[in-house]
Amino acid sequence: MPHTTTSRILLLDAYDSFSNNVISLLESELPEVQVTSVKIDATISNLPAYLRGFDAVVAGPGPGHPGNPKDVGIIAKLWQLHDDDIIPVLGICLGFQSLVAAFGGTVTRLPAPRHGIVRKVTHDDTSIMNGIGIVSPVQYHSLHAQLASDTSTFGADGDLEPLAWDLEANNSDSAKIGEHAANPHRILMAVKHRKKPFYGVQFHPESICSDQACQRVVENWWLQAQQWNKLRGPRNRGDALEETPSRFAKPKDSLLDIDALQDLCLQASIGPTSTAGALDSFSAIYPRAMPLEPRQVISRTLPLNELLVPQIHELIKARDGDAVLLDSEPYQSADIGTHSIIGVIGADTIKLDYSIGATAINVRQGEQKDVLNFACFGTSVFDYLKSFMATCKAMGGDPNIPFWGGLIGYISYEACLETIGVRTSSPDGKPDICFAFVEQSVVVDHQRQQIHIQSIKEDDDRWVQTVAATLGTLHPEPLEVPIVKLGSFVTYPDPSSYKAKIQKCQDYIQSGDSYELCLTNQATVNARHLANPWPLYLRLRSLNSAPFSAYLRLGGATLISSSPERFMRWSRPSVSYDNFAVETSSIVQFRPIKGTVKRHPNGFDKPAITLEQATAMLSTPKERAENLMIADLIRHDLHGVAGSGNVCVPKLMVVEEYATLFQLVTVVEGTLINRNLHLLDPPSLAPSSPRSPNNSPPTTPSSSPSSSSSAYESMNTSTSQMLSGRPPADRSGINVLAASLPPGSMTGAPKRRSCTLLREIEEEQPRGIYSGVVGYMDVGGGGDFSVVIRSAFRYDSHTTSAKQDEQGERDTWHVGAGGAITSLSTEEGEWEEMMAKLGSTLQMFE
Repeated sequence: MPHTTTSRILLLDAYDSFSNNVISLLESELPEVQVTSVKIDATISNLPAYLRGFDAVVAGPGPGHPGNPKDVGIIAKLWQLHDDDIIPVLGICLGFQSLVAAFGGTVTRLPAPRHGIVRKVTHDDTSIMNGIGIVSPVQYHSLHAQLASDTSTFGADGDLEPLAWDLEANNSDSAKIGEHAANPHRILMAVKHRKKPFYGVQFHPESICSDQACQRVVENWWLQAQQWNKLRGPRNRGDALEETPSRFAKPKDSLLDIDALQDLCLQASIGPTSTAGALDSFSAIYPRAMPLEPRQVISRTLPLNELLVPQIHELIKARDGDAVLLDSEPYQSADIGTHSIIGVIGADTIKLDYSIGATAINVRQGEQKDVLNFACFGTSVFDYLKSFMATCKAMGGDPNIPFWGGLIGYISYEACLETIGVRTSSPDGKPDICFAFVEQSVVVDHQRQQIHIQSIKEDDDRWVQTVAATLGTLHPEPLEVPIVKLGSFVTYPDPSSYKAKIQKCQDYIQSGDSYELCLTNQATVNARHLANPWPLYLRLRSLNSAPFSAYLRLGGATLISSSPERFMRWSRPSVSYDNFAVETSSIVQFRPIKGTVKRHPNGFDKPAITLEQATAMLSTPKERAENLMIADLIRHDLHGVAGSGNVCVPKLMVVEEYATLFQLVTVVEGTLINRNLHLLDPPSLAPSSPRSPNNSPPTTPSSSPSSSSSAYESMNTSTSQMLSGRPPADRSGINVLAASLPPGSMTGAPKRRSCTLLREIEEEQPRGIYSGVVGYMDVGGGGDFSVVIRSAFRYDSHTTSAKQDEQGERDTWHVGAGGAITSLSTEEGEWEEMMAKLGSTLQMFE
């Protein structure tokens, strides 16, 4: 329960993708406020009694129409409360429209929806608009609320009093001037009830592009609410329901008591499904039976000497059979493309796979397999993955290297949909989540021009020495990109069908069901003679350089990717101490891409456009609106785990240049903070150095002691050092990963409603690995995933290795592409953008 001096605000969440941003705005800008969030369809048997536990209510934004009871739920009951039960309310967007409709107004469709646009609002400088000056908020709405007695003058009679209007509603600067001119010349933006403490705003004060005057509107509302509460007298909280939902969904505690862990693993095991015999459940889930002490990283560092990542990959035979390569060599900059990771998959490598709808995860090692019920670890497969990684810690690796070992793999789009409760299906027998636990790896540091040979296997010095010796004798050679003749036939999306889907998207946007829909389609490449996919990857990386390229053969699937888009990265936790209390923190970064321009829009025989020209082309209201909506959506996802005030946007809508395209990029960052883990004796803060083979001195200098280091290095203590029996629940990068899927740049906003609509519009065709994510979870506590775009994937039929592919097995490659559909989209423009993205990948088959 909050402190007695803390004010409590209830947010009614209409399943919007900006709700957590509203919570952060309230808690960050209003003094001593704690927000509790409940969904609009929550079952509350006695709403008046429940509301007595709060000082005010915010009726949040969301998709749909206020006249539809399912879209507004509890919000509609606020306006019907008895006078003795009335509580101050602020309605935002849908909440505002519900307020207007409840007191005699009308809510109709706008001819031209207004999503992701910034406009100056004119106001009367009274009530919640008092003293704020010029205000320029972001609007996300397709509907127009009008008061019952509204006339051409600003005044109006009735229960509600208008406070603000948008007088630029005709969008005269839009590319679709004729259509947008049909909008009313003024749109109601704010109201208040003349007698009751009900207020509403059509705009979104929580958006990253809404100015500070919007925050003052919220502050003014809170002052009005407090004054009303003071005049009304203290609320009788005695009848208030004591149990209230938490303001954010708390990450589930999946870190298990070590003494009870083995028993729990045995309970989780459904049973063996292998003729080779069952795996021991404990060692299968937790490699090396999870020693109490973290593993030690064995490593050797060599100069790169101009060697190329494909050469290294081929030398250590990582391309034979299953393979995992995360390749940043083709595109490097200060923040992205800094490291390439080559994972070695051997006969004893543990592999995890999961199919949507299942309650168990498959754990494989060689020919053996165990099926484990992850319900013992939490409510989802991500709870299991978090527990797995929590027991596979390592220490002593180079802190400048992001990957020491861990899980590398992919999560399909359909598995992403499952995280938000959208019903879906996937190809029969194909895993939707697939990871390999990589214990041996080679990481190339492109900035420092170094090769790091690493192992987290016990007593694996010989392997590290052998690989180091082999790489030390290798000479750089020009990379030969083979010509692959597949005898392939490409089936492209039908233009008329795709354009009809664009129109359907815009119909849903105009009805208020979505702000933006990321429509996709797929081309198929039917190959008569399928060659080894490795040469195809070499060709793609030479044609379409990108910082998040990937080559994976895992779980019966092959993925060849040249993605320019990071989904999310989280750093290894750093740790600090204060009076024997420990605080860990980790930085999470998202890099959504929305807005694309071809480098050669007039053909490759014509000069490429310049960065300056591309910037001008990507500065249109449509392009900026697309990017802004996804940026706000990601802020919501991240706020849900990081909490209020811990999310920032260091880079907003910046144009970046790639081999074939220019893209509009935003960077969103958050800090995950975990406090109050008390230790009897704080461990040394000096990070351990990587252990070189044969205990020889490390080849790179160790970091100097500091007050902050890797949490998994510094917390190298036995459980007896902890005052409590087990660590408390924590906010981790895996929590953020689970809370943020699917990638917002591939869905639209609000995410859940948009994904449901897209399933219908795309005729329930699975996207597969495309639109999902690929990346790693590191044993040091970090992670990095990219969005699977500019990619091709195939599912193996009967082939299990690259060698069998060379025997002429027929197969089909899937290449996906799409774009964000908004009210400003044109059918021809969206079709051309989708085909340009397809072309950047399909050229490897030519």
